[in-house]
Amino acid sequence: MAERMSEMRTMNLASIENENARKNFYPTPPALADKLMQGIDWYFTQSVLEPSAGKGDLARVAANKMYNARRGFPVYDEHSKLEALEQADIDCVEIDSFLRSQLENTGFRVVHDDFLTFETQKRYDLILMNPPFDRGAEHLLHALELIEHGGTIRCILNAETIRNPCTPARQRLLKALETDSSIEYVSGAFADAERPTGVEIAIVHKTVARKKPDSTIMEDMRKAPTYKTHETPQEYAEIVRYNQIEEWVNRYNYEVACGIRLIEEYEAMIPHILDKPSDKYASPILELKLHAGGHDRDARINAYIRQTRRKYWSMIFKQESITQRLTSNLINELHDSVNALMDYDFSVYNILTLVIKMNGKVINGVEDTIVQLFDEWTARCWNEDSPNRHYYDGWKTNDCFSVGKKVIIPFYDAFSSWDKRFSSWRVASKFRDIEKVFDFLDSGRTDWPGDIESVFRIAETTQNTRNIDTKYFTVTFFKKGTAHLVFKDMELLEKFNLFAGQKKGWLPPNYGKKKYADMSTEEQHVVDSFQGRERYEYVMSHADYYLDTGAQQPLMLASGMEG
Repeated sequence: MAERMSEMRTMNLASIENENARKNFYPTPPALADKLMQGIDWYFTQSVLEPSAGKGDLARVAANKMYNARRGFPVYDEHSKLEALEQADIDCVEIDSFLRSQLENTGFRVVHDDFLTFETQKRYDLILMNPPFDRGAEHLLHALELIEHGGTIRCILNAETIRNPCTPARQRLLKALETDSSIEYVSGAFADAERPTGVEIAIVHKTVARKKPDSTIMEDMRKAPTYKTHETPQEYAEIVRYNQIEEWVNRYNYEVACGIRLIEEYEAMIPHILDKPSDKYASPILELKLHAGGHDRDARINAYIRQTRRKYWSMIFKQESITQRLTSNLINELHDSVNALMDYDFSVYNILTLVIKMNGKVINGVEDTIVQLFDEWTARCWNEDSPNRHYYDGWKTNDCFSVGKKVIIPFYDAFSSWDKRFSSWRVASKFRDIEKVFDFLDSGRTDWPGDIESVFRIAETTQNTRNIDTKYFTVTFFKKGTAHLVFKDMELLEKFNLFAGQKKGWLPPNYGKKKYADMSTEEQHVVDSFQGRERYEYVMSHADYYLDTGAQQPLMLASGMEG
């Protein structure tokens, strides 16, 4: 085989039987072939066509470059050259019978004779061409027809084909090359070639963008009826844009309907695409694969529906308007519930039901987190003299305390153990939950332009871990394993302490509901110890802020679905 390849390179011109092929036989010099192929991404080039292949000079270079891209090293001997040719998906077309036989004998795949009559449904990523100089326009126009689905053409033409558009074919070619094309004129490219010529050439680069396939199934489904618009049920009016939910549901139903039609079409096609006709053990050449389950039609359809439900329910949980209110524990809980929701249709009713449940979880989850944070910040294990604690005489117990303006907490994850650098991802989750708690208590009063993740990323970049400014507090991290929080809004901190004190039963049950003068002596003592009469009366006069946590803004579904 190696000997045949060597003979091919030094072939006598007189051996070419086709007169036109002989007249236009100008093998591509190696330097010109390399220039023609500059900038091609060979790793992603799967299928190649060389029309009017001659000896296969361009196909051989392409095979070697594809081999190099996939192996990571170039061809190195005759055996590797043959291996490169065998592994490459390269088709050749050649009109001369002698050249065809020589191409086949040396390992090339010849699929047709006259390129101008070559028709195929195969898709080529790349067409490499050195067509006959006297018919270059017709050959390149036909190549454009073959690659209309998308791909790249690299072509060597007689420069006159471009410079002198004296024929209808040349005129059509110039029109086709007006977009997504480049033309480079080269003199002397064949001066030292196997068959020399002084003809000036044009190197044409043409890229055809890949078209998105049309779908008759999707077009038919677009014409199908959608959900009718209804007025928003009153019980949901405050939490959701009802028409937005209907838009999501229609989108889901459209996608499911298209998938079902595709499965049904596939099932109908199976008898016609079997690998062994008339064999009861035959399998279809094409396989319709689902992520999970399903061997018959109905099983495939149900498996597809469950996976599509999963996708859309997951998209609900990605809505920033929802997640920005959820603590990390609650986010994890909701994501864990996606598998269970696969068994529930993505419907208006089920979405609204979910949002209602999530609102309840948000309130309960944030309230639980408030108590959790309060306990962490006032833990006895810290020490009795901790600046975190401010003691007072509580209701039915003396072991009561509140959180002060400055809180010191143990935090060992802020710095990497191996290089001692501050790492934002280690702290973001914890302090994001703290911010969400205070967002809940703040009821939208505080406007702050930044976000806590960005603040910590800047701190990581600068390695400045002192007095990091966030929405509700400044924080300083120390390598000894502590974090110092200083709260910026004392009224908000007071609300935090009041909420925790009520949850723990440290304040009288009627706290904030009874005038100070109407309180018992014991109740007054608790008020005096906790905050004093004057401050108590101030809280009573602003009960809508300090005491009504049930009036928190509910979750809102935003106006767009994030994928």
